[in-house]
Amino acid sequence: MSTHIYNAIEIQRPVPQVFDYACSPTHWPDWHPSSLKLYMDHAGIATSGTRFEEDVRAGGRTGHLVWTVTECVDQRRWTGQATVDNGARLTVSYHLSETATGTLFERHLHYELPNLMLKILNFLILRRRIAKESALSLRQLQGVLQESKNLA
Repeated sequence: MSTHIYNAIEIQRPVPQVFDYACSPTHWPDWHPSSLKLYMDHAGIATSGTRFEEDVRAGGRTGHLVWTVTECVDQRRWTGQATVDNGARLTVSYHLSETATGTLFERHLHYELPNLMLKILNFLILRRRIAKESALSLRQLQGVLQESKNLA
């Protein structure tokens, strides 16, 4: 059974600028509290087929993820799938749409845990922690993008 966490936030920046920043994994540690370190051959947008690795601390647990980008479309949709060193699998999708004042940024996280013990822990503790971290990540993304004069 998969867990789904959805978050959305409006960011007062144009869609291309939000997309370019959020879909460049080397920026993730700057705004996502779970992202500790990225291992990529290059900076910039991770396009379809790009593979990279990440160290995380999510829900109070550390892990090493191996990512593959499965979708990168028209600065509107981005999807990556990862396997975690504990056997978990996850998919993160970003959907961006224009609003009157900027961009609606939507984030979908789906994850599956490999064993009964982790599924019970998810039910009791992890899901709530990860949901809070996900909400915080979008607020921090909004803050970084709206406060920065120049984005790389």
